[in-house]
Amino acid sequence: MSPVRKPQPVDHSILNEMLALRLQQLEIENGGMEAFLPKTGLARGTYYTMLRGIGNPTLKTMERIASKLNMTVFELLGFEIDDARRALKKRGVDYDELTSAIRKKDEATRRVARQTRSQKLLG
Repeated sequence: MSPVRKPQPVDHSILNEMLALRLQQLEIENGGMEAFLPKTGLARGTYYTMLRGIGNPTLKTMERIASKLNMTVFELLGFEIDDARRALKKRGVDYDELTSAIRKKDEATRRVARQTRSQKLLG
């Protein structure tokens, strides 16, 4: 007789619940799950886990989803850009300078990755 699997404990967090609610909202706004799911770039099982407010999506995963949906992580979570600007300003960080620096870093990383791939193909 095979051993019985015990269900894993579920660790709910406010951030997971916020993301679940926001994904449900975006799903409705985008014509339902079948239309919305491909836009997220997520596997169906991962998406279902996130919709239930469980799992532990990394920031990188949330950034990837937001990028695929053409929004920021703040917008993905339901915040306005002005909220992010105010929060960063309190810490002495300019939102526009930060996003510009991140964009430049990402472009440089992609450029290096392309060069590395080209060198591997040639050599």
